[in-house]
Amino acid sequence: MVEILCPHCEEEIELDDDAYGEFSCPYCDGEFEWGEAPKSKVRSDSASQPMSGVKAGSHALHGAGGLMLIIGMFSGWLTVGGFLDASPFGMKASMFGFSASTGWFNFFGDGGDSVLAIFGIIFMLLAIVAIASQITHLVFRYVHHMSDAGKLEVSMQMAYRSYQYRWHTSLIALVCSIAGVVVMEIGLLIAFGVELAFPRPSLFGIFLLLVLGGQFVLMNQELAEE
Repeated sequence: MVEILCPHCEEEIELDDDAYGEFSCPYCDGEFEWGEAPKSKVRSDSASQPMSGVKAGSHALHGAGGLMLIIGMFSGWLTVGGFLDASPFGMKASMFGFSASTGWFNFFGDGGDSVLAIFGIIFMLLAIVAIASQITHLVFRYVHHMSDAGKLEVSMQMAYRSYQYRWHTSLIALVCSIAGVVVMEIGLLIAFGVELAFPRPSLFGIFLLLVLGGQFVLMNQELAEE
């Protein structure tokens, strides 16, 4: 506390040490100003620095990769002749305006192709691991970015995990996606050969792998900057 004299009646008044603004004297009701305006604090940590282009691009690509993997669970990653598409949950045939789809487990029935079903299920599991890893990465990325900016308080263990495992989860999403495409392509070659057409990644599959590959490259550049 600090004691001052009222400029109007000269009575002693007690104010807080950091008091600032307009006050009214309790003795004469006279108004007066006291104190200095508090100086704004400038943060010198990373929160006050603008986001680098690499980090912004990495944020964008990882977000796009997560969205594409979710959409990709119901989209064709591979195509055979442009009329037969393979997605993580099954196959879809489209011809002359008509289409039909079936799940991988249905191939275990009579007249089905058990080998193709096994390869399809492996493809499905790899895609699920890829999307789970991508979502985990996005959570780690959010936690690390927000805690680094001082906008989120987390435990030391969570802070360590979010920083340490960003690289691993980004890599797992890429590797599992590539492995899924390769496994499914082998399964289609065994089932259909090249008589219909050579199985290849669809435009969606190619774009998905490019996005996942790009995000991993930016992840490495981001870590190098840190």
